[in-house]
Amino acid sequence: MNLTSLSKFLRSPRFPIFMIVFVDVLGLGITIPVLPLFAQNQLGASAAQITLLTSIFFGAQFIASPFLGRLSDRVGRRPVLIVSQAGTLTALLMNGLAPALLFLYIARVIDGLTGGNITVAQAYLADVTEEHNRTRGLGLISAAFSAGFIFGPAFGGILAAQFGPRVPFFAAAGMSLTTILLSTFLLPESLTPEKRKSDHAAAQLTPRRSQWELLRVPSVLLILLVGLGTQVSFFSFQTTFVLWAEHLLFPTESQSYVSLAVSLIFTLIGITGVITQIWLVGPFVKRFGELNLALGGNFSRAMGYGLLAAFPFLFTVIATIPLLAIGAGVALPSIVALLTFAAPPHARGGVLGLNQSANALGSVLGPLIAGFLFDTINPNAPMIAASVIMFITVLLGLNLYRFPLERAKPPR
Repeated sequence: MNLTSLSKFLRSPRFPIFMIVFVDVLGLGITIPVLPLFAQNQLGASAAQITLLTSIFFGAQFIASPFLGRLSDRVGRRPVLIVSQAGTLTALLMNGLAPALLFLYIARVIDGLTGGNITVAQAYLADVTEEHNRTRGLGLISAAFSAGFIFGPAFGGILAAQFGPRVPFFAAAGMSLTTILLSTFLLPESLTPEKRKSDHAAAQLTPRRSQWELLRVPSVLLILLVGLGTQVSFFSFQTTFVLWAEHLLFPTESQSYVSLAVSLIFTLIGITGVITQIWLVGPFVKRFGELNLALGGNFSRAMGYGLLAAFPFLFTVIATIPLLAIGAGVALPSIVALLTFAAPPHARGGVLGLNQSANALGSVLGPLIAGFLFDTINPNAPMIAASVIMFITVLLGLNLYRFPLERAKPPR
């Protein structure tokens, strides 16, 4: 990205959107190394109580995301984004100030119920990008995700080590306040009253259906199932990777060595993901199309998980980083773009809300499945499950070739 492109990006609505998602994921990334130890050592939480914090967050997000997406269709993206960020800010402050475990539970519920930042940010980008550029535009979300997960754990770990476990939450809250100000003063509304009125008129000409009735659209249901399976597979891999590495990659090494090695591996995956979003997604979409990228990316990830399960060596892990990172980088925005093509225009926010709910459900089911397999079968079982589930998403996705999911051609 040259200086002219960077300057244009910083002046465009895409910059506040990037920062909103980045800070949202940064706050989540901070919790990975900080929140469990903070809850255990400062607030006396057990392992089961710590795990429940994650389940409560994603459960609340699963319930609320469809409503927030549909609300943004009616009242506009900007006010919903500001309210959802205010929820994130409140939750971060409650985490930092928590005198008891109950405060963490309340904070996770608030953060989950108002966690429509990403859903509405996706809808915003879909509003302001033409269909032939939509996947590249939505790739900005994945880039913000990757950047947040690169910097979040490192940011939280360094601050906690230097200043104590409460400081990272206050630092993230300060960044959250900054994005609220960006949204308030720099972010124009993408869904103007005229556009909402036009979409409402279009909706009146079609049979009225609730948001959940979108599941009756075969292509929408298939894409959501692919997205759900993708998320279950990823969390089966991600939540047990450290334990898998300790048992199979570094069985004779210390805990600190394992933690450092795994952190470096995830950092490399994140950096490769950001490179993919910035430089590869656009050209790949033009050459292969969204559906081919969604299925090819998931096939790549399935192969990566399978290779890790079959050959649990450090060399294999390093060799599979491109399969996992590039596969995720091209598949995730393509799946979201396919949903926007399959849904009626006036239901775009609603269907993206359903997608966020499917992702949240996968975020709950994946760790539960992985933990059960790890404890009852063997440490390699979650990795095998991740590979099998990802292959299933590819088989399901092959049925999408029967539906007209082409993006609009660019104007000549």
